Amino acid sequence: MLNAMIVEDNAIYRYAIKSIIRWEDYGFHIVSEALNGVHALELLHHQHVDFILTDISMPEMNGIDLIQKVKQEDDSIKIVALSSFDDFRFVKEALKLGAEDYLLKHDLEPESLEQLLQQMKTKIEAGQHLKRQAAIRNENLHEMWHLLGRKLIFGELKSVDEMEEQARAIRFPIYTGPLAIIIIEGKFTCNSTHTLYTELGEAPILVPISEHRTVLMTHFPNEHSERRCREELILQASVLLENKSEHSPLTIGISSIGYGIKDWAMLYRQAVAALELAIYDGIGYIYSYLSEKPKETEDALISMKVFASAIQSGKFEEIDRQTDLFFDSLKARRLLLEELKVVIQETAILTKAAAIGRGKFTSNAETIYRQINRELEGFPTIQQLKQLFHKWHQEMCYETMGNTPFRKEIQAAIAYIEEHYAEDITVAKLAESLHLSSNYVSNLFKSETGLRFVEYLNRYRIRKAKLLLQNPALKVYEVAEKTGFQETSYFCKVFKELEGKTVKEFRSES
Repeated sequence: MLNAMIVEDNAIYRYAIKSIIRWEDYGFHIVSEALNGVHALELLHHQHVDFILTDISMPEMNGIDLIQKVKQEDDSIKIVALSSFDDFRFVKEALKLGAEDYLLKHDLEPESLEQLLQQMKTKIEAGQHLKRQAAIRNENLHEMWHLLGRKLIFGELKSVDEMEEQARAIRFPIYTGPLAIIIIEGKFTCNSTHTLYTELGEAPILVPISEHRTVLMTHFPNEHSERRCREELILQASVLLENKSEHSPLTIGISSIGYGIKDWAMLYRQAVAALELAIYDGIGYIYSYLSEKPKETEDALISMKVFASAIQSGKFEEIDRQTDLFFDSLKARRLLLEELKVVIQETAILTKAAAIGRGKFTSNAETIYRQINRELEGFPTIQQLKQLFHKWHQEMCYETMGNTPFRKEIQAAIAYIEEHYAEDITVAKLAESLHLSSNYVSNLFKSETGLRFVEYLNRYRIRKAKLLLQNPALKVYEVAEKTGFQETSYFCKVFKELEGKTVKEFRSES
């Protein structure tokens, strides 16, 4: 059923037009009646209408002005003018402005209105059919654009002639001036693109790669300075970043400036390399391609040897310090992702060898080692890797502590902890059992093990807790009590700090 509106200031004529025939029999439903042009426009803002039958002479806004305004807003709406003999001179103007036909009020008969509605129904449905066909063609055209765009950025077309031939076949833009590629990683909507068009006045080519990756190819037809092109690129990326979802941040990689369709593949690779820099600073930022070659990895290889020697020392403080220095130096060098992965993998292998050389590389340490390799297969941040290495080194140092020739007092202290960890033990109680002062025991313990007494105690307790947590019958508070923690909240806090995950997450993975 098509929607119709009657615009007539005379109530008698409105009633006559409605009741002279059954509009529904001809495919129309009268959804609204307006008293003049102003009233009609107000109603049109709230409801869809396919057909308007309007008087010409009305107060406030006449039919001529109404026809003009309606056609400016929606040319698909069909309009027929109602005319009296005394305003027939306006009919020509109405037809000129886009009215389909006219009816003389004094000659209004059921037959003439029926014939008019049949004609309008045919025209409206034909227009709707053409609109649907155009939408299908546009949709197919957009899909072909996306397909060609993917071929171009992945380098599947080898010759420029082939690229341009396929582009011309689907009216794909062939830009010869400065252009660049922006990769958007994250949940990206068409609204974001619309905002970009609105604010910048330039429409880039959009190529969706996956659910979470979209490519924008943007060009600068009126710009010859690469510096200003890059400034414009940052502006476009900033507009996109501002329109991110609150729960789905965007990360953006920007290429350098290229020229012509032949450069698409190179620019895409550059934008990917830029995007991978997120490993250093995290997601939610704009990253530009670095044209300068990253610093060589030789320095990183030297520092990782220093790193391995720290592992052999077995001292927590030195290992922590070297871990921080190592990862800080990697962040400063900003190696390319693949180079960074090589350095991390080599470091992990060297570190593992150093730990094995000390005589003990446990299953827990092996589990973390495998986790590091799994992380490297994906896209971790440098901070995540750093935390994982800290955890791994602490695990290895703890496991090999038993092989270290500590002084007799510290060996006795460790034995005391292993026997009484489930109790409320303190440095004072430990010192009393050893017949030594608290300060002496604290300083000696830190000097020998590299850990403060409470740090060592908490690590031992958490190790025992991990074994108990594998029993689903035990509540978290029961595990806390059995391992010497007086408060469950404190137990959970220490567990998260040492393990890098919550108790709940640990249990779900066990």
